[in-house]
Amino acid sequence: MTADRLMPINALLGLCTPYDVNPSPLSAAGFRWVGLEVPLRCGDGGKVVADAVLVHDAAAHLVICEAKSGNNIEVEQAHRYSKITPQTVVHAVSLTLPRAVEPSIEVLYLGLDAYSDRMTLSLESAEVPYPLLSVADKSIKLLRADGASTHLRNALPGTGVDLIAPPVTYIPFDHDSEVDDFINPVRAHLVRATASGETEISIRALTERSCPYFLSYGQAARAQFIKKVQRAARQIAAELPATYAYAEAPGGGEGYIRILRTPEAFDARGRTQAYQALARQQPRRQPRVDPNQLDLLQELADSDDSGSDNVEERP
Repeated sequence: MTADRLMPINALLGLCTPYDVNPSPLSAAGFRWVGLEVPLRCGDGGKVVADAVLVHDAAAHLVICEAKSGNNIEVEQAHRYSKITPQTVVHAVSLTLPRAVEPSIEVLYLGLDAYSDRMTLSLESAEVPYPLLSVADKSIKLLRADGASTHLRNALPGTGVDLIAPPVTYIPFDHDSEVDDFINPVRAHLVRATASGETEISIRALTERSCPYFLSYGQAARAQFIKKVQRAARQIAAELPATYAYAEAPGGGEGYIRILRTPEAFDARGRTQAYQALARQQPRRQPRVDPNQLDLLQELADSDDSGSDNVEERP
């Protein structure tokens, strides 16, 4: 479920990531992504949260993206996007433009190919001109291209982008994912911290290591990531109380994980001695035969006359 829900945003990241397994025409055209889950204020006092923000530095052109995993287009949300100014986006993502020019802006919707027809109809019904990036396992295509900027149209061919493989999962889970989705990544980074000899790790540091692109998310999304990593880490510590313990930070906050058993603690003699002891291990011994049981192989060897040197070998 998570993979399908995040597939449109992963496809967009792939188009902006050079040297991806698939083509990256947005990157080749000069686009890069500068923010995820970015809250934006509208001119009428409302707000939206853009799933991604792209910038074309040379043209000072911004693309604010809304990703959908189904066919639902919220009409009010679509209208709010039209009231966002370029300056609002520049400030929201703390963007420094390479030259003093008036930035331009457009809105791009992302969706799965299976729902592209319904999404197209919904965008038409909402009477908004936004283009739609339709994502499938084998191709990505820009629909409603008449509403796209020349920068976007020039980057994405009208025939679509043929993919060598399904879009890479840059983001396997996000701030809206269940805590269970965080368990394995958090556990993996706790093991790495343990193996490197760390004695404690803050929940924030653990979040930054476990959650791809964490620092690119808006503040509210980052807070959700930290909260879910905290819950996952506490669950792991409860399951392995001899190895990990959760501790509250002085004065409150996210807290941290204490690593109770470092690699040195796995052997009382220390890491070096433990490796030396491992190197000195004796070869595995053959299993001891019960003297009360008949050693069939030995009996066969004793009774087999063909084993005698005095017996000639038959042709």
